[in-house]
Amino acid sequence: MKLFVCFLVVCAAAMSYSQQQASSAPDPLNSLSFMKGDWTGRQNFNNPDGPAMAGDASDRVEIGIGGKYLCEMLSTTMPGRKPTDTRHFISYDKQTGKYTAWWFNDTGTRPTEFTGDLSGNKLVLTSNSAGPVLRATYESPSENTLTFLLEMKQGETWIKLFLTTYSRKTDAAKQ
Repeated sequence: MKLFVCFLVVCAAAMSYSQQQASSAPDPLNSLSFMKGDWTGRQNFNNPDGPAMAGDASDRVEIGIGGKYLCEMLSTTMPGRKPTDTRHFISYDKQTGKYTAWWFNDTGTRPTEFTGDLSGNKLVLTSNSAGPVLRATYESPSENTLTFLLEMKQGETWIKLFLTTYSRKTDAAKQ
């Protein structure tokens, strides 16, 4: 019996020693911290065949789902229309070394999938789902400004669909 107990203790020690230690590598989602917060702004649509279109926009970005995703809740209100309801979930795929995103909105039943890269305070994602090829660019030109540009590929050219410019909400404006 003593031999069996000693064997169990040695096995337990060996197993605990062989467990992977917590990685000291930085979390790639922390590199997207420029996006986190409550934002308000204006979305300007590219409408080459008609009058300019713009709407009020809001965006809330936070870490969620066990710290594995950047969760983004967006809404745009155009004059005379109800607000849109959109969710973006952004993560990092360690196997590919790319950021990945899934976009859900109130006009479709399937998510649009994206992959891309981060350079400084600029995240560029390109869709890889069925349908038109889209490119989304999040950029923070200053600490309290976030821009979101959505483009569609037409041949070899990228056509701007809209540009949203957000300002970070102040504590007083959040209430």
